[in-house]
Amino acid sequence: MWKNPVMTLVAGLLLGFFGGYLAGQRQPRPAAPPASGPAMPADPHAGVPGAPPLGPGAALAAPDAHLTQELHELEAMLATNPESYELLVRAGNVLYDLGSFTRAIDYYERARRLRDDSPDVLTDSGVAYRETGNPARAAELFEQAARLSPGHWQSRFNLIIVKLFDLNDPAGAERVLAELKALPEKPAGFPDLAPIEKEIAARKAK
Repeated sequence: MWKNPVMTLVAGLLLGFFGGYLAGQRQPRPAAPPASGPAMPADPHAGVPGAPPLGPGAALAAPDAHLTQELHELEAMLATNPESYELLVRAGNVLYDLGSFTRAIDYYERARRLRDDSPDVLTDSGVAYRETGNPARAAELFEQAARLSPGHWQSRFNLIIVKLFDLNDPAGAERVLAELKALPEKPAGFPDLAPIEKEIAARKAK
């Protein structure tokens, strides 16, 4: 099953809540309960809401035996077929779900060297980079995903969060928010943007 990490932001009202979540494309993993504000529904990673808590110190789910076994099988297949784009992405997805973001990045980068035409893989990679403390690289990948697929709302959503909370760029976040609001189609699970708008306005007023 294709997984695609939308750094799932659960729409909260404060920095501690906004900053802790991004939308990814992986399978859903338990997220920390929100302190306040509406929560987004759990979602698979293929571009729908539902992602793990992000940021330093974020709690990770206990390793899943099935995912661990799947990883072993994928690594065995890659040993004989190391240039398989599909296997590399699947291995990166499993490592993402296991919370092993540094290793996930390695597989995603190997896959992207073979083919770099998937906004979902770019978004997953961006989430992994942000989770490992590199928000600037995450922002680059989200921007690339948005250019590649203008209707890919998750990459823009994640870019807003990174610009606003990690890069201290509320003006940049506001520009991306305008692009996100202008998308002609709002799919199921599209987040409530009002709390983000309020946070951007508050930061610009300082």
